[in-house]
Amino acid sequence: MSDALKPEIQQVYEEIIHNWSVEAKKENSAYFYNVSEVSAIINGQKTYVIGRKGSGKSAIAQHLSKIHDYKTFTKKLSFKNFPFNILYSLANQQEYTVPNQFISIWKYLILSCICKMMIDNQNIDAEVRDKLISLYGDSSLNRLNKLLEKWTSTGFGAEILGVGFNCEYQREKTTISWIEALEILQEVILDYCDDARYFIVFDELDEDYKAFTSDEEKENYNAMLISLFKATQDIRCTFDENEKNIYPVVFLRSDIYAQLKDSDKNKWRESVINMEWDSSKIKKMLAHRLSVAYGVDDTDFDDIWHKLFSKEPVRMGNRQAKEMDIFSYIERSTEMRPRDFIQYVKECVIIANDILEAPISSRTVKSADDNFSDYLYGETIDELFPVIPEIEEIMGLFSTIRKQTFGYDTFTNEYNNLLMNRSLEKRDVRYILLMLFDAGVIGNKPSMRGQTIFSFSKRKPRFNFNETMVIHRGLYKALQIF
Repeated sequence: MSDALKPEIQQVYEEIIHNWSVEAKKENSAYFYNVSEVSAIINGQKTYVIGRKGSGKSAIAQHLSKIHDYKTFTKKLSFKNFPFNILYSLANQQEYTVPNQFISIWKYLILSCICKMMIDNQNIDAEVRDKLISLYGDSSLNRLNKLLEKWTSTGFGAEILGVGFNCEYQREKTTISWIEALEILQEVILDYCDDARYFIVFDELDEDYKAFTSDEEKENYNAMLISLFKATQDIRCTFDENEKNIYPVVFLRSDIYAQLKDSDKNKWRESVINMEWDSSKIKKMLAHRLSVAYGVDDTDFDDIWHKLFSKEPVRMGNRQAKEMDIFSYIERSTEMRPRDFIQYVKECVIIANDILEAPISSRTVKSADDNFSDYLYGETIDELFPVIPEIEEIMGLFSTIRKQTFGYDTFTNEYNNLLMNRSLEKRDVRYILLMLFDAGVIGNKPSMRGQTIFSFSKRKPRFNFNETMVIHRGLYKALQIF
């Protein structure tokens, strides 16, 4: 420790404290780690991006939305604060049965967005662009609810017939529905779209995901998502065959995706990117971010990591006899998401900055545990509250149990006691435990010594109700478990 930090160290600390964020929208684009998955999307090889909250989905969506050149056009459609009842009211039950009744409206929305983006493509015939401007020029894609109301009106449908495209249709009709207009828009794109790439990014679709008040409400939500997956599949099939680069990309949380049941779901597999991280990928991501913070070219992880952190190990256990390197110590408190590592490093830097320490010591890394645990607890509440509104009371059960490991009966007894003392909705205990497992709160501790299994530990682990359960280490401090 010194009386003052060196200016270059102070600059890096301030950069991390003020400009590192767990929200991709708030960060400098230079911090984006261009993982190989992005290339698969840009090349049109992948269509669906599935991952947990904090796994980097929104960072990729944000990155895609900023790609613009004379042959690449991108628009991100955000469904945050979107009134989904508008979509539900546009179900096409004449042509499709449940759960496919929303395929038409999704396809219509995608094709309409493509037509609007074609206006910005200077390589498309000026006369065609003028016709598209007469339809879409005054429509802002940022106000999705207003767009849908306008684009699905019969007046707008009739307007499509009147702009003069050479499409085979019954010109004598004075009104036309958006379902009928869908076919015309497809013909327009097939006839006039060039070899440019068009990306339509669907993000924040989980805004309507919650503890549903009825089976019908849940079925509508699932049908809406299933229809979107099928609509993107249909769009890709139609335009791929005609060598048109139309690329809708869907981002969805893995827990929601797991609940979608459909006979076609297995067909989506080859088009899915699963956002899964391991130690190697996390280190490459951190090396990139630290290189940006230090203002140097991308550097080897060990070199750039030890510019920030000391090489001394973290000492733990009885009489501090056990040792662990700093990265591994941080890793075991995370749920293997980029967001977690970003937050933990930031907490370490905040403490080091306050005490004028450089490099950051193992003692400071241990001290950051408390604040990181509070962060992880808050993330857990945010993730589970939509489906279990009383999640804070349920998380409180672990503080009552006050053990790192417990059995099914122990949790069940504490939950029943909670219901007796509080006016809460009674839920199936197995459902609660599965939700806690999916969110990384609890895992299994099999009889094999030293092994724990969490939802993020390996590909698609299954929760075992009969095995000992263990609380994630990163939550110990917030739950007052020692």
